[in-house]
Amino acid sequence: MPRVHPVLPVAALALVAACAGSAAAPVAPPTPPPPAPPYPAGLSDQTLTVGGVARQFRVHVPPGSAAPRALVFVLHGGGGEGLNVAETGRHVLSVFRTVADREGFVVVYPGGVPSRDAEGNVGWTDCRADNQVAADVDDVGFLAALIERVRGQYGLPTAKVFMAGGSNGAQMTQAFAFVRPDLVAAVASSSGGLPQNPKPGACTTGPARPVPILLLHGTGDTPMPWGGGCVANVGGACNRGRVISAEATRDRWLQINGVAGVTPTQVTVDLSQADAGPAVRFDYAGPTPVQWWRLEGAGHTGASRTVLVAPSAASGIQNRDIEFAEVAWAFFAARGG
Repeated sequence: MPRVHPVLPVAALALVAACAGSAAAPVAPPTPPPPAPPYPAGLSDQTLTVGGVARQFRVHVPPGSAAPRALVFVLHGGGGEGLNVAETGRHVLSVFRTVADREGFVVVYPGGVPSRDAEGNVGWTDCRADNQVAADVDDVGFLAALIERVRGQYGLPTAKVFMAGGSNGAQMTQAFAFVRPDLVAAVASSSGGLPQNPKPGACTTGPARPVPILLLHGTGDTPMPWGGGCVANVGGACNRGRVISAEATRDRWLQINGVAGVTPTQVTVDLSQADAGPAVRFDYAGPTPVQWWRLEGAGHTGASRTVLVAPSAASGIQNRDIEFAEVAWAFFAARGG
């Protein structure tokens, strides 16, 4: 006879199905906590060892900026300020922090090393072959390692990395663009000339590819002479090397970036009557543009409308029509910052 299977009630079948489903349901793993940000909000002191040397740098992170839109590396000049240029209100370069808080990028202030002169002020070893007081260090290597570390921590591409500097920091910024153009999307230089006697290699031949650049220089600058000559020639020894003129520096970059034949557009900014003259901007448009600012009558001090520096015999008169950090960021933002 055929076997007869018992028929379960509908309620019993539902209970069996529910028990079977309950046994097979996967247990969701706990949600991992978000990764800690690489640097705290605000300004913090950091160290990176490169080539066995512990190098100092400072990082400014805008509040609530866990995913910054860009990185801007800002290089101090020579002469003693060093990393103190990051202190709010102390130096023109500190204004990059104010702009960063508004625009949502991270600012990194790398520190140079003491020079070999009597004062031992921190500075940079750039492309000048005749700079007798520069330290024997590989600053291009340090900056390259620092860029790779910080951009890796934030997961940003090279297209979001920019560099700016003043005076010796401006010279180092241009030197870095010559030697490692692959690591920066654009650069900005305030009061920095190219060397008259460059080191061999890329410092002489120029970068392997063009780099968008913004250049500012005062026509009354004597420490980084507008017309070219000895850098910071205190005592007349000319032991810090020589630079070419501001106009020759501009022309070299026009040639590098393929815009030497471009007729520039021109804009004059004259907002302050407390300086020596207006700021005149020349834009050389092209795939790799050059923006050149001629600061009429201005000396070596960086241009600013917020950090005001009194005139001096050594540094001349500050331009107060523009803010270096603002025009630099505008240039970087237009390049994808």
